[in-house]
Order: sequence, then C-alpha cells, then structure tokens
Amino acid sequence: MKAWVDVDTKLFDDNLGKTYARVISNHEQIVGFGNIDDKGYIDLFYVSADYQRQGVGQKLLNDLEKSSNYTSFMVNSSITAKPFFEKMGYKETKKNCVHLRGQDFVNFTLKKVVE
Repeated sequence: MKAWVDVDTKLFDDNLGKTYARVISNHEQIVGFGNIDDKGYIDLFYVSADYQRQGVGQKLLNDLEKSSNYTSFMVNSSITAKPFFEKMGYKETKKNCVHLRGQDFVNFTLKKVVE
C-alpha cells in the first residue's frame, strides 16, 4: 500500500534515535524489531511473517518492557497484531480510525499495567 511506502525517513530515523530500539536477527536477516519511548509507549513493533508464533514477538516485547522504568505500557495496534498484545496482557482502551497519507485505517489503543 502506498500509505506504508511513502515514509518520511528523516522523521523515522529521528524517532528511533529518541527511543530504545531492539532488533532481532537470524543469520543477518532481520526477523523483528520494535521500539519504546521513555514513557512506555511502543511505537514500532514488527515480526516477519516467517517468524511469527515462534516466540520472537514475546522476546521482543519482553525486552522492550524490561528496558523501561515504567510499569504501564501503551501501544496503538493493528487489528492483526491486537490478539498478540492481548495475549501479552494488554487491554483495549479505545478503537481508532487513523487517516494516514490519504487512507483510513482502524487500529486499537491497548494498555498494560504491571503490578
């Protein structure tokens, strides 16, 4: 989709530079990546389709959460990733309609509080 291809790479790089980012690879192939800011917001989260349901997402998310000083976390998740985050203890707080580069997308705000 054109909405995902036309990315402002400078903004993307700046975002990554201000957050804790984690990359998981297998034989020099990136299989997953994610980032978390200093307030517990997970902005980017991706696991290759070839590596889903193999623990990569769980490891990645656990690493991101452990890197934070916060005990509550938030993510805006796609409908596809929502079941994964729910399995990891996140609860839906809001359904969103996001307008991005001329297209509308539904996503969900999910939160997790660690006690």
